[in-house]
Amino acid sequence: MADARNAFNFNRDFTKSGASAVYLDASSRLPVPHAQHAALVEQARQEAHAQGVLEGRALERDEEAARVTAAMGEIVQRLRDAEAHLAAAEQESRREALQFALVFARKMAGKLIDQMPVATIEATARAILSDLRGAPHVAVRVEPGLVDSVKSRLTLLFRENGIELKLFVFPDPAIRLGDCRIEWSEGGIVRDREKLEYLIDQTLDVVLKRV
Repeated sequence: MADARNAFNFNRDFTKSGASAVYLDASSRLPVPHAQHAALVEQARQEAHAQGVLEGRALERDEEAARVTAAMGEIVQRLRDAEAHLAAAEQESRREALQFALVFARKMAGKLIDQMPVATIEATARAILSDLRGAPHVAVRVEPGLVDSVKSRLTLLFRENGIELKLFVFPDPAIRLGDCRIEWSEGGIVRDREKLEYLIDQTLDVVLKRV
């Protein structure tokens, strides 16, 4: 029986010490089959490729975000520049409009005065009607060619407003057409077109500085 048992064990008794069976050391590295090695290499390659794709996409997103941020900054700056240019253009338009209005008003006023010089003198007298009430007399100095027409118009004006006083109208070569000097016992008023235009210019300068 022993011989039969030993025959199956290739004459090796594994129950005895010193048996010649071959054992691998625990620290020994088993060889990897080629197919498995190739599969591991392919897996590593695919993982590296996937990681590279992820990192590339992340870098692309960062670069795109940087480009978008830069573009938005440029757009904001251009809007600010456009707003500044628009404000400057609007300010200049206002200046031009005011200056045009002044020139237009001067021309219109000049034509009205030339056509109706007595009307401007009457308007000046209307402005002081309340001051003339109770005054014994009033003296009006005008351009020499307007003496009669001014006296007639102011006489009618005072009568219509219930003002009784003595009216004296004197010619004054120093007074321009449409201007006048009105004097009464308690005061006086002067309409001087040249001075009025100067005051308008001064006021316009102040307004333009604020625009």
